[in-house]
Amino acid sequence: MFCPNRSSLFGLVAFDPSWLSAPIDTQEPLVAPGEPLPLPGPRLTGGLQLDVEPRRALVYVDGWFAGLVDNFSGYYRHLEAPAGWHTIEIVAPDFQPLMFDIAVTAGRTTTYRNSLTR
Repeated sequence: MFCPNRSSLFGLVAFDPSWLSAPIDTQEPLVAPGEPLPLPGPRLTGGLQLDVEPRRALVYVDGWFAGLVDNFSGYYRHLEAPAGWHTIEIVAPDFQPLMFDIAVTAGRTTTYRNSLTR
């Protein structure tokens, strides 16, 4: 059935002929100078289990929010992270923030134990 209020061009994309003559910069490197080339294949990861009080404290990994301490405590629950060094920050209201660097080993789970001080 034909509907006069609808466009019959639904799904088509407008094309601008100037796109064909747009310059392409092929001189820009794909990796920054001095930075190692990424390895092909899956990234190696490891686990970090947190045994920290209070369990409702917030966990940040390399400046990014990861969840609550309670999400990463217990035998089968851990924080999955790429292998290598990471900066972990744990914060909670009315407590001093806790910040530490830890190495995550590929294929292994490391347990960190501590408590936040008031």
